[in-house]
Amino acid sequence: TPIEKYPEFIRKLEELAERYKLFYASSARVIDCGHSMMFSFSYTFNRADPGSMDRAKEALDEAAEFALEQGGVIWKPNIDEQKMVMERMDPNTLKLMMKLKELLDPNGIMNPGNWEAN
Repeated sequence: TPIEKYPEFIRKLEELAERYKLFYASSARVIDCGHSMMFSFSYTFNRADPGSMDRAKEALDEAAEFALEQGGVIWKPNIDEQKMVMERMDPNTLKLMMKLKELLDPNGIMNPGNWEAN
């Protein structure tokens, strides 16, 4: 994520935590000689409370959308986040990615289900 976007992202995390009534944790690390920043975040949830899990997932999804809108890149995205990235990806880049996957993995055994076009 661009380093100048960090304050906006922290405000967004706080806003989501308040809206969804969750606690959150975050950390940040400046990388590439100060040209960008990597930060992580998480929201608390109670596995025994489906409502708590739903609120945490919604907050995480909104935070991921916001990060992408701000020019960020999701590190190790889950399936839903992969779809968010692919929706924003240049169509030709996506086609190239799918062709390379098909060429390198014709039997679909490498990371099945990840970065699928459907």
